[in-house]
Amino acid sequence: MGYGLLKDLTAQKEVDEVVAADANLEGAKAVVARVGSDKVKRVEKVDVTDRKATVKLIKGFDVVAGGLPRQFCDGAIAATIEAGVDWADIAANFGTVFSQHEAAKKAGVTVVPHIGLDVGTDRVLCGVGARKLDEVEGFYVGCGGFPQKGTPGYYNPINYKISWYWPFAVNSNLGVCRCLKGGKLVDIPILSDPTEIVFPEPLGKLEAYTNGSLVDVVEHLGLKGVKDAYAQTIRWPGHCEMWRRLRDLHFLDAEPVKVRGVDVSPIELWYALGERWLQYEPGEGDAICQRVIVSGKKGGKSAAWTYEFMDFGDQKEKLTAMARTTAFPCSIVAKMIAKGQMKMPGVIHPVKIGYDEELSAIFFKEMAKRRINITESFTSPFN
Repeated sequence: MGYGLLKDLTAQKEVDEVVAADANLEGAKAVVARVGSDKVKRVEKVDVTDRKATVKLIKGFDVVAGGLPRQFCDGAIAATIEAGVDWADIAANFGTVFSQHEAAKKAGVTVVPHIGLDVGTDRVLCGVGARKLDEVEGFYVGCGGFPQKGTPGYYNPINYKISWYWPFAVNSNLGVCRCLKGGKLVDIPILSDPTEIVFPEPLGKLEAYTNGSLVDVVEHLGLKGVKDAYAQTIRWPGHCEMWRRLRDLHFLDAEPVKVRGVDVSPIELWYALGERWLQYEPGEGDAICQRVIVSGKKGGKSAAWTYEFMDFGDQKEKLTAMARTTAFPCSIVAKMIAKGQMKMPGVIHPVKIGYDEELSAIFFKEMAKRRINITESFTSPFN
């Protein structure tokens, strides 16, 4: 994701200077070398848990584009607000980040958290659909990233390779999801409701399962009367059955077991095995797909807006589809903020971009420039 952010930001004519910063200095230098742009003036080592050092680094810049893992975002955002610099990222925790809204507003700082793929573009699309309806009754998001057909990852035992933070990908198959269905908050055991979902070829038939809530969208738009708001992860068919077997065999347990006198956590071992054996090899291709449906009433009649797109790894630029569709929305919004197109101090939910006609037009124009083309269709049984 860091590579995708640097690659895209340095390609923008409005960007004069970028500083890449990471706790792993050598890793950051390697990424910058791959990008190969003289706009990256320097590479800095910084531990974002050191607030004083982070504030010192950030001061004087127009905007920060954050590719940090989720657990580090809140602290880095607090440092950015203190430095008086705007922020956009790909992973902040919606459950905690909005507690910094008043501090950001007071400082005149715009913070757009989690403007990636899912969460990110999906929320923007939810905002667009809601804006175009008179009454909103339902939000649905289906999204996934996985190996392309015919590649080694497509044929491996779990039909998957790592294009996102692996522990989060594993944990998306565990536990219970609380979401809005039929006007009530209900708990759905993850992996319990696999359903077929179809996209155009070269994807075709896929499998979706509920593991996310869209209640944040309802709350931040201040909507009443919404009956359904839930999100599904999309994978190749058979995903739920395979992961249920792993779970039922206790390979995903956190509690350690003794192995030759050593305590070993099965899930930690699974993380390590995945990191070792499920990495994409050079030349392998990944794919992503996303579908967003916003339903309700228009002119007193039932209606729905559907948004959909697919993307595939860019072998020439050595960018995965996941990096393109996660990093690019963040870099787009970071540039929008820096250019003064988003004069909205505070912590701003991505759905607000979609709900604003002018901001959403800029966002989707920029996405199309990067060959991320989203189709829009309107359906009503009465038209």
